[in-house]
Amino acid sequence: MWSTYVVLAIALVGANAYSSGAPESVCQDMVPKHPVPPQKTPPPYTVTTSTKVVKAGTPMEVVVSGKAPENTIRGLLLQARAGDKIVGKFTLAPNDPFAKLLNCGEPGNAITHKKHDEKYDKQSVAFTWTPPAGFNEEIKFRATIAYNGAVFWVGVESAPVKVSS
Repeated sequence: MWSTYVVLAIALVGANAYSSGAPESVCQDMVPKHPVPPQKTPPPYTVTTSTKVVKAGTPMEVVVSGKAPENTIRGLLLQARAGDKIVGKFTLAPNDPFAKLLNCGEPGNAITHKKHDEKYDKQSVAFTWTPPAGFNEEIKFRATIAYNGAVFWVGVESAPVKVSS
């Protein structure tokens, strides 16, 4: 009986961890410091892009979606990476109710979630990303996606996108 209370307490603490978004301290490993480890099962989420080839300096869309309506997104950290290097800039609609920009070395090079009531969890979110001018490499979008504080996946990746200058 006592162990049930401990598990419940940990789950409740985890559900509220970083409710206002990922801190800059997790920018590199993208692992939330929740009191539970990431899921090992295949993620019920996808990261897709509007194109597989983009010209440097030209905006494109990236979409993070649950595979089924019940696969909602409570928490998010999203970056574009060339290897381990975080690149490009995201732009958000004014007053975006779900997301905010995060500085992972440069202002706006990552996106995280805002504090919100669970009724505003999303099944799909779309963002605009722009590669740097003169950039000529392949990137992948990489995400940490939280269903709640105790259930999350790290390293959900898009297919490669070729950026050419």
